[in-house]
Amino acid sequence: MSQSNISIIIVDTQLPENVGLSSRAMFNFGIEDLKIVSPKLEWPSEKAHAVAVDSHSIVDNAKVYKDLKESLKDSTFVYATSSRDRSIKWPILNAEEAAKMICDETNSNKKISIIFGKEDRGLTNEELELANKLIEIPANPDYPVLNIAMSSQVIAYEIFKASKENQSKEWRDYPEVNSEKLQMLIEHFIETAIAIDVIDPKNPKKIISRVRRMFSRLQ
Repeated sequence: MSQSNISIIIVDTQLPENVGLSSRAMFNFGIEDLKIVSPKLEWPSEKAHAVAVDSHSIVDNAKVYKDLKESLKDSTFVYATSSRDRSIKWPILNAEEAAKMICDETNSNKKISIIFGKEDRGLTNEELELANKLIEIPANPDYPVLNIAMSSQVIAYEIFKASKENQSKEWRDYPEVNSEKLQMLIEHFIETAIAIDVIDPKNPKKIISRVRRMFSRLQ
């Protein structure tokens, strides 16, 4: 499996320790590409380095972006982590199921991004709409919220474990698009639907979210 095709993306993080601990979790299981979107902290950070231990290279090479879409431009498949129920349902996988899919995709040289949200409230619906699938880590229903570093370690471990078990290679006979082109297609579809009065922009209800979800699921 090519772990070099997997990116961990942390959005709006406030605590530098979470960046350092996440990089350490990544290094444990062979994932080295870390992206940080709109960090609410001073960067570079000595505190992140202090807890990174032997994974300093991941912290040093982390790329910082102002916008989540920009960080996903080259991704073929995008996964997002979530522990909250949503009014509109996404296709949800547990960590083990997602890891097996990710291994298949990286074996076929696809670029994968896995998004982790804010410490206090996770990802917004708009951010989730940029993902093809959601990953949920099964946990105590009375308190299912995991720290970012813990979540990244669980998922990195499941990917590492699945890579040892699964050597299959995905085959498909149609071209794929990256996240940037997919978002352009979605925006064009919505603009066209509004232009021909299929969608009322003043009262769209949930149709736009459902359209975004449909295209993301179809990849």
